Amino acid sequence: MGSRAVTTLGYLAFIAVGAALERLARRPGSRIPTLGALMGRAMRSRSGRVAVVAGWAWLGLHFFAR
Repeated sequence: MGSRAVTTLGYLAFIAVGAALERLARRPGSRIPTLGALMGRAMRSRSGRVAVVAGWAWLGLHFFAR
């Protein structure tokens, strides 16, 4: 298994964990915040907005820089 496959599996595992957490957050009475609630909380401050933009830039650089 090459490094590309390991990286791809790592990203897929990260996405699977995120999807599982979102599903758990949407259960009635859950104390886990949804992704939308987390993003809303982050976007309230300037540093949160900068972090969100930096995260999107990092993601775009790694997925679309070919």
